[in-house]
Amino acid sequence: MLSRSLIALSLLYPSIALLSACSTVTPIDTDPAIAQQLQTTDVDQFFTHGSIHTRDSFNQAVKLIQNENAPEQLDRQLYFLRAFSYFGPLDTLTLEDQQRLTNALTALSKRQVFTNDPRLQEHFAVTLYRYYNTDDTAVLLNELLPILNTQLTRLAKQPVTNAHDYALWETLRTYGLLLTAARKHNEEALTKQLIDADISQALLAFADSPYSIRAQEDWPRANAYWALGQYRLALPSGEDGNATAAELAIDTAVAKIAKADVEQRGSIAKNTYTLGFHVNAFAGQENCEQQSEICQIPTLTEILPINHSCSASLFILAQDLNQQELAQSCEKLTSQEANFHQLLQTENKPTANDGNKALRVVAFKNWSQYNAYGQLLFDIQTDNGGMYIEGTPSKPDNQATFFAYRQFWIEPEFAIWNLNHEYVHYLDGHFVKYGGFGHFPSKMVWWSEGLAEYVSKGNDNPSTFEVIKRDIEKAPTLEEIFATEYKDGQDRTYKWSYMAIRFLVEKHHDDFVQLSRYLKTDYFEGYELLLSKLSKHQQQFALWLNAQVAAFEDNTAQATAKINKLNRYGYRDYLTPKHLTLDNKHRHF
Repeated sequence: MLSRSLIALSLLYPSIALLSACSTVTPIDTDPAIAQQLQTTDVDQFFTHGSIHTRDSFNQAVKLIQNENAPEQLDRQLYFLRAFSYFGPLDTLTLEDQQRLTNALTALSKRQVFTNDPRLQEHFAVTLYRYYNTDDTAVLLNELLPILNTQLTRLAKQPVTNAHDYALWETLRTYGLLLTAARKHNEEALTKQLIDADISQALLAFADSPYSIRAQEDWPRANAYWALGQYRLALPSGEDGNATAAELAIDTAVAKIAKADVEQRGSIAKNTYTLGFHVNAFAGQENCEQQSEICQIPTLTEILPINHSCSASLFILAQDLNQQELAQSCEKLTSQEANFHQLLQTENKPTANDGNKALRVVAFKNWSQYNAYGQLLFDIQTDNGGMYIEGTPSKPDNQATFFAYRQFWIEPEFAIWNLNHEYVHYLDGHFVKYGGFGHFPSKMVWWSEGLAEYVSKGNDNPSTFEVIKRDIEKAPTLEEIFATEYKDGQDRTYKWSYMAIRFLVEKHHDDFVQLSRYLKTDYFEGYELLLSKLSKHQQQFALWLNAQVAAFEDNTAQATAKINKLNRYGYRDYLTPKHLTLDNKHRHF
C-alpha cells in the first residue's frame, strides 16, 4: 500500500509514482568491457570529461553495486557515480535508471559491509544529494530517507576517526543540500517529500544529543542547525506574513537546544546557534537582538576591520582585501564613473535634493559571510547575490551602500561580484534619476538593469548574446522591454534590457540622453512619451538584433564541456570541519 505522501505526490507526478510503486525494472545485461573499464581505470580519470561517462557506464556501475560485496570495488563504483554526477550526461538518465540506482542503494544498505564501512556510508549520502534533488526523483526518496535517518543515528555513536567524520559530515549535508535544492528551484514534489518524511525530527534529536559535540568540536551541531534552517525555509509560509505553527515549532525546538547549550558552553554556543540556524533561516537582526540569550551580534570592526578611501565620493569597508585588491577595486570603479558621465552627458552634476556624499562599498570574504553579517550588522535581506541600498537621498546623513563579496569561485583570481554593475545603480540614482528607489511609478526596470549591465560590461557580454542567439525567434519587442518588471525573469530583466540600452546608445543616442534628462528633472510624462516614440523603431531594432547575433555567431568559439557543479550558494564555508579536506578521495566541484 502506498504511503499518504506517495499518493499525494502521484497526483502531481503519476509516471514516477507508478514506477516507484513497483520497484521491478528491466534488467540490465552485464557488459564485460564496460565493467572491466569501471573496475580497472585510474580513479583520477573518473573526474574528467571522457568516453567513460555514458548512460551505459552509469547502469553498469549500478549493477556492480547491486551485486558486489568487496568494499574496495563498492567504494570505486560509488565514487564513479559521484564523478558521473559532475562530468556525466545526467540528462540521458531515465526514471528507470534512477529506480535501478534506488534499488541498488536500498539493497546495499542492508548488507553488513555497508554498516561496517563509513566510506560507503559517505558515498550513500553524497549519492542522495547528487541524484535525488529534483521533483522527478523526489518520490524515490521515500525509500532512501529512512536509511539516511538510521545512518545519522548510527554514525553519531561511532568512534572519532576521519572516516567516520567524513561520513557524518556528508550525511548532515545531504539534508541541507536537498532542502536547498527544493527551495531554490521551486521543486514542489521534492519539498513535500522532505517535509512529509519528517526529517526535522531526526535532525532535532541529533542536535539535542551529546553526540553533536564531537571531540570537543561542535561542527556536527552547527551543521544540524544549518539543515534545520533550510527545513524551516522549506515549510509553507503563512498568508498573512506571520509564522505558521510548523515554523514556530521549529524555532522553539531549536531555541530550546541552544539555551541548554549556552548554559553549558556560553558564548561559543551562542555563535554556533547564530551562524548555524539563525542566519540560515534568514531570521535577521531584530530577532537576534530579541533573543540575545542565545543569539549574538559582533561589532562592525570585528567583521569589517578594513576602511579604505578610494576618493572623496567612494570608500570600501572590507573583511579581508589586501592593498593590491583594494587599489584594483578603486581603479575599476573610478574609471567606470568617467565613462558613465561621458555616455549620459551628466556634466558631473547630481540630481536635485540628493545629499549623498560618498558611496560605501561593503565587501565580504564570500557569500557565506555576506549572508551572516549582512543580516546581523546591516539588517538587510541576504537571499540574493548582493544589493545596492540607496536609502532616502534627500535625508540628511543618508548613506548609500553597495553590499558585495569576493567572487570566491574564481580564486586565485580576484574580483568582487557585481561590483561594476551595482556601482552603476549608485551613479544612476545620484546623477540621473530624481528621488529614491521606487520614486517613478513604472517602466524603470529595463532602464536601471539594462544601463547597469551596459555600462559595466560594454560590448563584451557573451553570456547575454548566448541567450539572444537562443531566443531570437521569440525576442520581446521594444515596447515589451520598456514595460519589463522583475517578475518577468532574469533574461528579460538583464539581458534583453541590456540589448535595448545598447541599441539606443548606438542608434538613437540623443534620445537616450534625453530620457535621462527627463528622469533627472522628474518629468515622467516626457519620459513615457519618448519611450512610446522609440517603440516605433521596432523594425530597426529587430534588424539590429539579427545583425548582432550574426556577428556573435561568427566569433563564437567552440564551447568547452561544463561540469555539473554544486550550487555555489548551497553550503556555508564556515560549517566545513577544519580537519576534513577535499582531497583526491573526497572531491567536489
